Amino acid sequence: MSTWQHDDSALKAAGTGVPEIVIVDSTCDRYGDFVQAAQAGEVGLHFCVDGRSAVRLARRFRADAWLVESDLPDMSGFDLLDMLSPHVLQGDVDPMLSGSRISLDRVGESFRSGVFIVSDAYRLADEQRALASGVAGYLVRPVTLDVIRGARQPASAAES
Repeated sequence: MSTWQHDDSALKAAGTGVPEIVIVDSTCDRYGDFVQAAQAGEVGLHFCVDGRSAVRLARRFRADAWLVESDLPDMSGFDLLDMLSPHVLQGDVDPMLSGSRISLDRVGESFRSGVFIVSDAYRLADEQRALASGVAGYLVRPVTLDVIRGARQPASAAES
């Protein structure tokens, strides 16, 4: 697992809606624009090369978006979803995991689930399985940061 450090004030100023991103993929060189954004201080970027390291990270770290490769070296990305869900979803409501994203001055605005399944090739069965599991989306490479930013807009803004 690798991590790019960032300046919190730069993240708040950037207003991207995706300040912390975890990419779970054994091939990390496919995410060039994410790395550039991290180097520019726009996002915090964390890589996990397999499912086990992702589960360990999810237990102690709260990210705004997770990109999970559908075929990991040690397990299926779909199997990882089942292991990640309790940690990722609980992070939205557990004050011990950085608290809730919703404040009294933003009632009615909330963020969608931040977990995406990423695949090299489109498969209808995989898309159906991903969406049925409640993830934010099923993406086929190449995946860009702009796609993730657009998908992570507050639910009330996206529905307007």
